[in-house]
Amino acid sequence: GKEHSENPEETMALVGQRKRLISEGDLVVVYEGWLKFNHMHVKKGDKYKSQYGIFTHDMFIGQPYGSKIKMKHGARTTWVIPLAPTPELWTISLNHRTQILYHSDISLITSYLHLRPGSVVLEAGTGSGSLSTAIARTIAPHGHLHTFEFNEKRQQMAIVDFKNNGISDVVTCRHRDVVQKGFPLVEGGVDAVFLDLPKPWVVVESAKKNLRPTGTFCSFSPCIEQVQNTCQKLQELRFSQIQTFEILLRTFDLNTATYKPPPMFEEHLYTTAKQRKQAKKRDRASGSDTKSPPSKKQKHTVVPRRGGSQGGMPTLARVASGVGGGPVLIATPQRLGARGHTGYLTFAMKAIF
Repeated sequence: GKEHSENPEETMALVGQRKRLISEGDLVVVYEGWLKFNHMHVKKGDKYKSQYGIFTHDMFIGQPYGSKIKMKHGARTTWVIPLAPTPELWTISLNHRTQILYHSDISLITSYLHLRPGSVVLEAGTGSGSLSTAIARTIAPHGHLHTFEFNEKRQQMAIVDFKNNGISDVVTCRHRDVVQKGFPLVEGGVDAVFLDLPKPWVVVESAKKNLRPTGTFCSFSPCIEQVQNTCQKLQELRFSQIQTFEILLRTFDLNTATYKPPPMFEEHLYTTAKQRKQAKKRDRASGSDTKSPPSKKQKHTVVPRRGGSQGGMPTLARVASGVGGGPVLIATPQRLGARGHTGYLTFAMKAIF
């Protein structure tokens, strides 16, 4: 078979060309089950410890991304799935050194900061590198991210991650307390600034000095008092388009259940003659057709949209023709315990004058 290259420039990274087969040196995100993801860098002879047992890295080399890597335990077979890395998968599989930003916040940040290939960005608060990795993917290959971390140990660990993940040519991570010292001046200025700091309003003036005209600013803060102080400082320094967002996640599950429509909706639920004819043909084909005509309740096909979702009530429902029984409701109730508030995102633009 084809020999797998060990050249680091040809290994799978978070930013760059996609590959089909796994080779030594690749970053691989391993799927073990529902919401269970881990990562590894493939190396011959090493072992990957999963909840199902120990897999050798040699079992992954030469296999396509997305395939099942199986292992037998007597009569039982277990498996994991190696996935090609993306910033989204890295976010849910990285080693947490701090609280991190997730996809919902990251997508809004990269969009409202107007990031694109070639952008130059300043970031204060590298943390675990979740946002840094997403920014690197967005601005590659000719842009650059200058990110600063006040904790030297975390900064050194972030440098290792960026190098191992193949994005060190796009990201420069430095040890610096930006709250105390501000940002260093970047030659030519920057397109965007992001702050994840306890006192972001202290750094706004330093950020403005680095921003190009119409450059964009973003600050992430968990408390509304931080947002108020930051907005006041932005107004003092004549930033424009100041706005704050809070993202709340609502998860909906798809369930089915038998459903008896309320009488008030019955006039809207009857099918057309063509739909009744099609339903009758399906019943005959399934062997459930009877000589007696179907009742009006069995003809119901669509439940009108109900406003909102309160206490698990469905926001969207369709009723399929029941075979030998009542109609079936396909509903989307809100899942209890959905992750809520993480923080506020404040955006602004540096004025031209």
